[in-house]
Amino acid sequence: MKYLFVLIPILLLAHCSTKQLEPTIEPLDSPTESLLQAISIVDENTTWISGHDATFVRTRDSGESWELFNHPTGDSLQFRDVHGFNESKAILMSAGPGSLSRIFTFTEPNQWEENFVMQDSLGFLDCIDFWDDERGIAYGDAIDDYPYILLTSDGGKSWNRADTVNMPLAGNGEGGFAASGTCVTAGENGKAWIATGAGGNCRFLITEDYGQSWMEISSPLVTGDAAGNTSVSFIGDIGVVTGGDLLISDDYTNNCAFSMDGGATWKRSNQPQTVGAFYGSAITKTDNETLAFVCGPNGIDYTVDLGQNWINLDSANYWAICIKGKVGYASGTDGKILRISLQP
Repeated sequence: MKYLFVLIPILLLAHCSTKQLEPTIEPLDSPTESLLQAISIVDENTTWISGHDATFVRTRDSGESWELFNHPTGDSLQFRDVHGFNESKAILMSAGPGSLSRIFTFTEPNQWEENFVMQDSLGFLDCIDFWDDERGIAYGDAIDDYPYILLTSDGGKSWNRADTVNMPLAGNGEGGFAASGTCVTAGENGKAWIATGAGGNCRFLITEDYGQSWMEISSPLVTGDAAGNTSVSFIGDIGVVTGGDLLISDDYTNNCAFSMDGGATWKRSNQPQTVGAFYGSAITKTDNETLAFVCGPNGIDYTVDLGQNWINLDSANYWAICIKGKVGYASGTDGKILRISLQP
């Protein structure tokens, strides 16, 4: 019995010393009022964010200041995705019907190289990602009965459509939502996940060999003409997918699910705090805690228990969110940039 009185204070002390990570937010000064809808964090100092009006911004001091860049041809391009390689080089993807869908390499001080232009008038690029400095992937709306997947093995200098022999057929009207740059995410050892939607479709296309072959997995999210998966993010084998019905902005739908096995199976989460569809997602693991974030026109929610409970972080209009380690950013309409910090 005497040992019990010794153990109780020790156990209480151990319990009290464990403190959950709590995100804090800070609105940052932005050099633009254009819609910013894709984020690429290179490291704790450097982040690129791209958007409409041929605009993108970069910080090299952890968000304290931002530099504004524009494509020299004018404001007709919508840079709906970006991948930063380092503080001076990035790949930018513009979205739009036909030739408005393009891929560029930008290198400081102001060097541009056009690497890809969509030749099919029905084509529409949605998002890009990279496994490493050489191998990358781009996804777009289906063409010729198959998902439209581009691959590069030379750092984005050239892009070729993936072989459709080892690929499932596309659904009628199937594609991605070019809203946050996260409808495709590249993982470790050649794995990648594509989140599809629209036209009553809602599924995942998964590769484990750098896009050489593909399998399909059903998604539990809502379906409809303008519904389905919008964004997928993974940290190891733990993944979050979000979406919803873009025509329903004031009510709840089945719009978020989690996977614990690399995307083989998915389970819908409990209802988030924010109504309407979500456009972006992010997931991070730090200090042995896994935090997932979802964002959309009505705000940002996060969960520390894989969707059992949700907490609202902000109620403004955000299209994209990206977390790396303990630091992240969200961006959206009117050039908004929000810094997110994870502190115990």
